[in-house]
Amino acid sequence: MRRALIETRALTNHWAGLKGDHDCLDLRANAYGLGLERSSEVAAELGFAFVVASPSSAKGSALPLAPFSATTLTQWWDSPQTLLRFEADVVSLKRVGAGAPVSYGYEYRTNTDTTLALVSAGFSDGVPRTASPGARMSIRGRDFPVAGRIAMDQCILDIGDAEIELGDAVTIWGSSPTLADWASWSARPTGAVQSHLAPRVVRKWI
Repeated sequence: MRRALIETRALTNHWAGLKGDHDCLDLRANAYGLGLERSSEVAAELGFAFVVASPSSAKGSALPLAPFSATTLTQWWDSPQTLLRFEADVVSLKRVGAGAPVSYGYEYRTNTDTTLALVSAGFSDGVPRTASPGARMSIRGRDFPVAGRIAMDQCILDIGDAEIELGDAVTIWGSSPTLADWASWSARPTGAVQSHLAPRVVRKWI
């Protein structure tokens, strides 16, 4: 119900483009949400050394640790291609009237008659709770606003009169909305947003 689809070719191409300027990749924070095992294999295939632990400790590292600058970390993740698509599913649909309160604290109320879609991912999965209000997710190529607060295991979208069905895939971030969008909405760096993907989010390399 919660999955991260990792674009192997896009990631390989992006890292290969860094090879001329960097000999070492920073794979701390579980490779920033990608999962260390396959990420380290890709790094090794490209001839990189890589860091898997904090610079304050050499335990678990693949080489003598060197400091990493903010520029290095930005280049590591700043790719023009989509490297990872974070998805969940529509698990419930409910038709409500105008003025209906939504989610904790009732900070969001519907403007008109609309349909609310319950999505099977929340902040315990890595959806930044600080991104609401303002965040959006995509279903069938259309972006919809997150309605109210993001909860621990789920969140709600206001989908209006869109023809959405139970089980439809929801793109939390990917090509649209993007990881950069979520970083902006939550006021956090892209690497920080990505690295908080929870272990229960299934990683699938495609």
